[in-house]
Amino acid sequence: MKAEIISIGTELLLGETIDTNSNYLAQELPEIGIDLLWTTQVGDNFERIIDIFHNAIQRSDIIFVTGGLGPTEDDITRETVANALDEQLTLDKKQEKQLRNFFAKRKREFPEKNIKQATIIKSAKFLDNPIGTAPGWWIKKDSFEIILMPGPPSEMKKMWQEQIKPSLIKNSNSVLIKKTIKTSTLGESNINQMVEKFLHYKNPSVGIYVKKDGVNLRIAAKAKNKTAAMNLIKPVEKQLKKILKEYIWGKDDEKYGEIILKDMIRKNLTLGIIESVTGGKISDEITNFDHSSKYFKGSLIAYDQTVKIFSGLDPKLLKKEGTIAATTTKMLAKNAKKIFKSDLGLAITGVAGSKTVEKHKSGTLFISITNGKKYLNKEMIISGDRMQIKNRAVFLAFALINEFMSKNDLK
Repeated sequence: MKAEIISIGTELLLGETIDTNSNYLAQELPEIGIDLLWTTQVGDNFERIIDIFHNAIQRSDIIFVTGGLGPTEDDITRETVANALDEQLTLDKKQEKQLRNFFAKRKREFPEKNIKQATIIKSAKFLDNPIGTAPGWWIKKDSFEIILMPGPPSEMKKMWQEQIKPSLIKNSNSVLIKKTIKTSTLGESNINQMVEKFLHYKNPSVGIYVKKDGVNLRIAAKAKNKTAAMNLIKPVEKQLKKILKEYIWGKDDEKYGEIILKDMIRKNLTLGIIESVTGGKISDEITNFDHSSKYFKGSLIAYDQTVKIFSGLDPKLLKKEGTIAATTTKMLAKNAKKIFKSDLGLAITGVAGSKTVEKHKSGTLFISITNGKKYLNKEMIISGDRMQIKNRAVFLAFALINEFMSKNDLK
């Protein structure tokens, strides 16, 4: 089944809103055997939207549309679909009652302009929207289907998960299942060389992708059902894991912070941090997960050298080595352990900005971790702008924690 996604809204073209809906649907469709061939963004322009619908109807079996279902003058998705299909919009009394009840239950006055959200065409059926005022449409006509969904991501996702996806699964004759292996330490070219023969496989296929959390390998198989697809994936997954064993840190949707949390709690370890270049982002990521307080003691953001001295760093050492250096970072890790009375101390320094600092260019990072007896230190240079460097540094800090725990008996 050939599919197309149309995202409607001038705010998308102006960059005021990021089109996360298309990204979400693009990841969902393969699981139910639907091949996405086109995506389009279009502003709130009557003629252009109609033209896009005419093209989509000619080339796609199913068209997913998000946005433009609101009550305002520039919300014209219903009107353009009706025009493109040469059908008339009529007011549905039952839907109007539901809409008025929606406002009444919230003790809000019903704006009469919202009445347009209760209109529909003959070939469509309403899709319920329990958390918003804009119902969706499911149109079945001739050899194609058009599914209209609201623009707000929370409303779209709920409608998709509860009504649209289950119905599409029932009528699907194939599925595409994906498994992801997540690695750290090695670069894309190294991984490519190690698994090169698998990259030529057709079903299952294997692809390499550089992500914020390292280099990912995606194994994808298409079959009649999930069980059959998994039977194709498992042998390849087993071989890849054998090759990449020491570099694998996670799978599928797992987050590095979550992996570290589980390992730290399992080993009954605690962690204290002194952050410089990351400005608190490591701590922020750690505390994004429930139960992080069971192992995370706290963090000192030592951005200025006076704060580094406040942490216990010897001013003479700081003057000799500099604020961005391996020895300085090592001592900060030791201080972090002492300050927070934790089992492990982690510290990171570096340059995230575009200017050279203390002869270190942008992207320079020093990371150190210690249990008071043993140290593991890393120095590296990574590319990117300020935010990219900081985000990458968070991932590298987690990788260092993971490596230190795996190399040392810390139970």
